[in-house]
Amino acid sequence: MKWMSKFLLILVLISNFIVNVSSVAATDINTAVTTSLENENDFLNSLKESQASLPDQRELLTQKNQTLMSLMQPLNQFKQSEGIPSTTIKKGDFELHGNYSFDDIADSGSVKLNWVGLPNLADGYKVERSTDDVNWEEISSNYGKKVKILNVYPNDAKYLKAWMTPITDSIEVDEVSLEEFNKNYKDYIEDDGSSIYDGLYFGSADSNGGWVTGVNDLTDKSQPVVAKFADTGRSIILGHDTISTAQTGHKYFNTFAPKLDLWVRYLPGQSTDYKVGNSTNWLSSRQVQISNSGSLTKYPFKITSTVKDISLTHTVDQYYLYNSDAIRWMVFVPPFKNNDQGPELKEPDYLYDNQNRKVGDDNWYLITKNNYAMIQTGHITGSCTADEAKIIANTIYYTSTLNTSNSGIDPKAKDNVAPDKPNLTSNDTNNNKFDLTIKSQDNPSYYYYQVTGNVVDATTNKLTPKSSDVIQQQALSDIKGYFYAIDSNSNPGTNAANVKYKDSDPSKVDTSAANFLKVTQPNTNGNSATLTNDQLLKNSKNYIHVVAVDRDNNISTVQTTKISDLVLSNRSVKVKVWMDSNYNGIIDTNEKIKANIPIHIFKKNTDDSYEELQQTSNSTIKTGNDGTCSVNNLQSNTYYVGLKISDCRAMFPTVSGGKSISQLINNKVNTISHDNYFLTTAIIVNKDNDNRTVNLGLIDQLGFISIKKLPQLNFGISLIPYAGSIRLPNTNPNKDENTLTIEDNRTSLQTDLSDYFVPYKVNIQLSAFKQGKEKGLQGSSITLTFPNDNTVTVSSEQTDKQLLLTQQPSQNTEDITKFKNISLNVPQKSIATIIKPGTYTATMTYEIEDTP
Repeated sequence: MKWMSKFLLILVLISNFIVNVSSVAATDINTAVTTSLENENDFLNSLKESQASLPDQRELLTQKNQTLMSLMQPLNQFKQSEGIPSTTIKKGDFELHGNYSFDDIADSGSVKLNWVGLPNLADGYKVERSTDDVNWEEISSNYGKKVKILNVYPNDAKYLKAWMTPITDSIEVDEVSLEEFNKNYKDYIEDDGSSIYDGLYFGSADSNGGWVTGVNDLTDKSQPVVAKFADTGRSIILGHDTISTAQTGHKYFNTFAPKLDLWVRYLPGQSTDYKVGNSTNWLSSRQVQISNSGSLTKYPFKITSTVKDISLTHTVDQYYLYNSDAIRWMVFVPPFKNNDQGPELKEPDYLYDNQNRKVGDDNWYLITKNNYAMIQTGHITGSCTADEAKIIANTIYYTSTLNTSNSGIDPKAKDNVAPDKPNLTSNDTNNNKFDLTIKSQDNPSYYYYQVTGNVVDATTNKLTPKSSDVIQQQALSDIKGYFYAIDSNSNPGTNAANVKYKDSDPSKVDTSAANFLKVTQPNTNGNSATLTNDQLLKNSKNYIHVVAVDRDNNISTVQTTKISDLVLSNRSVKVKVWMDSNYNGIIDTNEKIKANIPIHIFKKNTDDSYEELQQTSNSTIKTGNDGTCSVNNLQSNTYYVGLKISDCRAMFPTVSGGKSISQLINNKVNTISHDNYFLTTAIIVNKDNDNRTVNLGLIDQLGFISIKKLPQLNFGISLIPYAGSIRLPNTNPNKDENTLTIEDNRTSLQTDLSDYFVPYKVNIQLSAFKQGKEKGLQGSSITLTFPNDNTVTVSSEQTDKQLLLTQQPSQNTEDITKFKNISLNVPQKSIATIIKPGTYTATMTYEIEDTP
C-alpha cells in the first residue's frame, strides 16, 4: 500500500487549565522601657578578728600516742559538721589529716591540721604546703598558738615586748641584751640548735646601737649557733642596721645577707658583676605600702593595701635582687629622700649588671626568705607606729615555721576562685508580686600539705627524716551574698552590679551596702538570696545585673538579664498552625497542618509598643510535625502570637473564628529590631486562662492568582504535510483568541507588601493527540512564540511540566501575554506516525505554582 503524502484532517486542541492554590503566612513586633527601683538595706554587724582552734582533746589523745583511728574519730565528726575534710593522695610514714572551715566572726577561713606524733622526735615538725603538689614551700603552722620570741637587743634598746603587749597576747617576748647573749648563748640555744624559743628578734635601734663586735654585732662564737638555730626552722628577724653597708657594718650579721638574697655593697663573696647607681643615697620614707598581698599580710592582722605610716627609716647599700627567691612584702612610698635630707628623690637607687641592665633596687621595707626576715624598723631608736607593730607581729608568725605539737593551723589557705555566674529565677507573678531568687555555686581552691620531722635513734643517736601523708585540702568559703543593680543598659560591663568596697579596700566588699543581698546560712540554704521588689514589673524593659561574692571576697562575672525575661511563671500558650484552604479561620478535617514555622510571642507595653519575649526571639520555638508548639514559663499578661514575615513569605494568616484576612494583616507593626510581623488579636493569659491554644490558619498566595483567559487553540481543517508545521488559521497578535491573562489580586491585601510575594510561574503540559480512542499525531508538539520572538515548545511525548511564563511580583492586577504565533509541529513520516483523516483532539494543561 502506498501512503498518501498529504491528507486533510480536522484538528482541535482543547485547552484545559489547572490552578494550584498554595498558602501564605505572616508575623509582627518588639520594644523597651526605663525606670528605677529601690530595695531595703541589708546591714551586717562589724566584723571581729578571732581564730578558732581545734579542741584540746585532740592534742591530749596525740600525746598519749593513741592510734590515728581513735584520734581522728572525734576529729572527723567535727569536720563533718564544721568544715571540709581533706583527702589523702599519698601515704607517708605517719598519718596527716586536715579540715577547712570558715569563721564568719573572724571573716576568714583556715585549715586545721592534725597528725600522729613521732616517737623520739629530735626537735619539732615542719609543715610544707603546695598549690600543685609539685612546688612546695615551708609554712608556719603555729597560727592560733602562743609563739615565744627572744628579743636580743643592742645596749638598752629592749622595745619588742612593749610593742607586742598592747596588740596581742599570742606573742610572748623574753629579753636579753646582745652583749649578754654573745657571752651566754648556750643558755638560750642548745648545741644542736634547739631551743625553748620559736624565734630570735635582733635590733630596734639605729646602727643597732653602734658598730662594736660583741656589743652591737654577733661574734665568731655566737653567729654559728644562731645559724644552727635557724636551720631547725626557727625564726630569725633582723631589724634596722643589723645587716648594713659592709664597709663599716656588722661583720657577723652581714653573713645572713645571702639567706635573704640581699646584695650588700662591699660584702665579700657575692657577685662582682653588679654595680650601684648612686652610692651616696640612703632611700628613706615615712610611709610604706604592700607590694605582695600574700600570706604574711593575713595573720594575726589583716594588712590592707592602703598606705601605712611608719617611723622614719631607710635602706643603705642593701639591694633587693629581682631574680631573688626572697619576697619583698613592703616598699617605701614617695616622696623619697636621702636619709630624710636634701631634695626629694624621684626614684630608688638601682643595681645594674655588667650590661647596664637593672637587676635590683634599694626600695624595700620588709623582706623574707623562708624563716629569715629583715625589717627596717629601728632607725628612730625605740619608735614603732601602730601599723608597724602589726606588721612585726605578722612577720613573727609568718617566719615561725617549726611546730613542736601535733597540730597546726594554716589561716592563709584562702579561697581564691570566684563563684559561678549567678542564676536568677522568679516566682509566679499573677498578683504583680516579684520574688527573684538568686543562686550561685562557689568554687574551691586546692592546697596540698605534708609534715616532716626527724627521729633520733636511741642507740646510734643518728637522725632519720620522716614524712607524713600528702593530703589534698579544699578551701571553699561559700557564697557571702550578691550585689545587684538595675538600669537600662544591656551591656554587663565590669562593675555593672555596682559592687561597693569597705574602706575603699578592693579586697573587702561592703556587705552593708543597700544593693547587697546577704546569704544568711551559706551552704545550708543552697547559697540563695531573695530579692523582693514590687516595682520590678513596671521596669520590665530594664536590666538587672548581679554578681556573686564568696566569703573570701572573690567576685563572679556579671549576670545581666532583662527583667521582662525573669518575671515568669508556669503559664503557657499552645499554638497550632494549619493551611486554612477555605479561608474560614476554622480547622477543617481535610486541611493540612503546617510544620517548622517559628513562633514569636509579644506583649504590649504602656506606650502601645510591642515587646517580644526573649525565649521566642531567636526563632528556636517552631511548630512540630503535628503543627503545634508550646511557649512556656509565661507570666500572667496579655500576649500576641506573631509570625515574622520573612519566615512565611507568600503565605498569609487568617484569624481563628472566621475573621477576614485583612483585619489580621493590619496588625502588622515595625518592632525595635525592624522586623515585620503579622500579629493575632490579644490573648489573655492568667491563672484562669492557662495553657491556651491559639489556632493560626495560613492561606497560600496562589489563592489570589488565577487564569482569566487562555488561547483558543483550534487549528480547523488543515492539509498536514509530514515534517511541517501548521499555524493557527487566525494567528494575529491583536486578537484576544491568542491571549493568556493572569489575574493577580495579591497586592489588594495590603499594598506595602508588594516586595513580600514569591514569584509565580505558569506551567503547560500537552497530552497525546487522539482520534476517537486511538492515538495519532505521535511526536507532535506545539510552539508558542512570544511578542519578543522567544519561544516555548511543548511536546505530547514529554511528561514533565514545561515552563511557559514566570511572573515577578508587581502592582498589576492583570498580566497579559498575546502570543505572536502558535503552531502545531508534525514529525517525519514513519510507521509510528501514521495519520488517518479525521478529527484529532488533545489537552493543553496550565498550572500556576510558586517558584522554588
